[in-house]
Amino acid sequence: MNAKKTNWLFTSIIALNVLVVILAAVSPDGLSLGVIPALLLSQLMIFGPAVLFLLFTRTKPSDLIQMAKPKWSLSLLVVLITFLIMPLITAVNALSMLFVENEVTNMQALFLEAPGWLLLLVVGFVGPFSEEAVFRGVIYHGYRRSGRLVAAMILSSVLFGLMHLNFNQMSYAIVVGVIGVLLIEGTGSIFYSILFHATINTSNVIMMLLQDPESASMDAAKTREMVESLMHMPYREAMSVVCAVYIVIACVTTSLAGCLYYFILKKEGRAEHVRLLFAKEGKSAVCEKNQRIWSWPLLISIALCLVYMVAEIALIK
Repeated sequence: MNAKKTNWLFTSIIALNVLVVILAAVSPDGLSLGVIPALLLSQLMIFGPAVLFLLFTRTKPSDLIQMAKPKWSLSLLVVLITFLIMPLITAVNALSMLFVENEVTNMQALFLEAPGWLLLLVVGFVGPFSEEAVFRGVIYHGYRRSGRLVAAMILSSVLFGLMHLNFNQMSYAIVVGVIGVLLIEGTGSIFYSILFHATINTSNVIMMLLQDPESASMDAAKTREMVESLMHMPYREAMSVVCAVYIVIACVTTSLAGCLYYFILKKEGRAEHVRLLFAKEGKSAVCEKNQRIWSWPLLISIALCLVYMVAEIALIK
């Protein structure tokens, strides 16, 4: 599976999502689903096209999705790295909230209609498994074969962000994508990328479930009012302060996460592997020839995502 075919895979995922949005808009019932069926459908629209592409291109999943037997010690280190990265994710989220609404906050009330254990299962495990398998497994490694490792990491992460179809989630999804790729290359297994993603999602669901019902059911407008009341300043100024605080915290915690990551590289004997992957002279070690990553279907898909996200903001306003 090369970069051109990978572009078509992303195009098919976006086309399927757009088709469902159109069907929902023209349907008399609006294709109204419960929160759990809706979440499962969203994952099926990601995972399904990837499975079909692997079948059509006659690609073995093992050729693109690296998997190794998990190690308890390594798993604990990855979980620790995850918690150290969370301030960075929060800072990016807060920065995006200066310009757009927090999409997860807007959906909290719907999420809490589902049983807690089922929400944990779908959001905490099903979602990370399917998204990592597709974006860090199939799509990243499809681009990785081009030999442009940094471009493959950044592009697959940006596409992962665009897949969420809103600027708020896109902002921190890109960070999650980059860290996920680094964990795969640093450990040799997608299991740790899934663990990283699952730890983030599970932590967020648990915090949501532990909130008092009144706070959890607040929409974005009520959340803004609460922030202004607590911090005694306009919302944008308050979020700027929150963002600045978390950026300072993130500088420290992300540095510690980097140290732990380097420890993992040394422990697993992959420090040289990662160095060569991202060094220009190491390109020949991972591919036979450099390939162009972008193509017109990809550019059209990216443009379609951006138009959709801008239109959604315009309609809300």
